[in-house]
Amino acid sequence: MNIDIKRKKEKRNTTLRWILYGVMLVLSYVYMTTAPLNLRTPLFVIPIAMCISMFEEPFEAAICGCLAGLLLDTAQGTLVGLSGIIMMWCCLFSSLLFHFFVRRHFLNIVILNAAAILIQGVIHYFFYYAIWEYDHSGKIFMNEFLPVMIYTEIAVLPFYFAVKFLVKHLGLIDENYIEEQSDDIVRE
Repeated sequence: MNIDIKRKKEKRNTTLRWILYGVMLVLSYVYMTTAPLNLRTPLFVIPIAMCISMFEEPFEAAICGCLAGLLLDTAQGTLVGLSGIIMMWCCLFSSLLFHFFVRRHFLNIVILNAAAILIQGVIHYFFYYAIWEYDHSGKIFMNEFLPVMIYTEIAVLPFYFAVKFLVKHLGLIDENYIEEQSDDIVRE
């Protein structure tokens, strides 16, 4: 394959892949902000960002984590930037782990996603409830935060396969060469 054609196809695939990532993030944001208030709505933005960081380079993963955290902040109505910073570091750390140390396997992303959810949930709970010593703050953690954390962890399953599908079909183009057997070789 011509190198220029390959570069154009890879550029097109990368652009299309990131557009689809953005659509996934925006649709999950819309669902999180329009879901009925009596339901415990999973924070779909966290598993999407963590799954994206599993397959992308560290810089792109950090940017995606920051944007996902900002979407999470606006969906929850919290201080803008807190979840952005937390998700940026979680996605950067996740991408570096998958880039250098850990295999891209479903169980690994489940564990790292649980860690990111736990870090984000505990920091959010601490700064909004525990530090101000609200009455029954432990009950708020058990009845509000814990179910959302569990539902968010379960939500990693479809997003992992969706992101993996996008990376497989819109990722880098592999060139396969077939070695041809030649009869022109002189054997002694």
